[in-house]
Amino acid sequence: MKIMKTTQNRNTVTAIRNIIFLTIALLSAFVLISFGSQQNRSEKLLGITFDNEKKEVTIKVTSTGCTEKNYFQFKVRGTVIEIIRTKRDECKRMPFATSFTYSMAETGLAPNKVYTIKNKFSASPDLVNLP
Repeated sequence: MKIMKTTQNRNTVTAIRNIIFLTIALLSAFVLISFGSQQNRSEKLLGITFDNEKKEVTIKVTSTGCTEKNYFQFKVRGTVIEIIRTKRDECKRMPFATSFTYSMAETGLAPNKVYTIKNKFSASPDLVNLP
């Protein structure tokens, strides 16, 4: 009788350990997935302008001090444009607006075409990082 109880206790302890291990592994996976989603995400824009004469596109975005022009990628699917941030701004300054200008060739846009912009827009650099 005592041997059966000891075996049952060991099985229960092993099952609890397995559940705890699985829970920790799942939580770790979710944390890693959410961290990775900070990169390669659709940028909330403060503005975008097109200059057909110069064949340029200027985006206005939020920076905390380290954002550079090469942190963005233009995804063009048919007539839909999406500006993707490929690298996070790791600096800790107060958010401020900054602009980057790209040639139409850099973006993959055709100058004589009508486009829809997929990105969300914000009126303030302070509100961009809010969900």
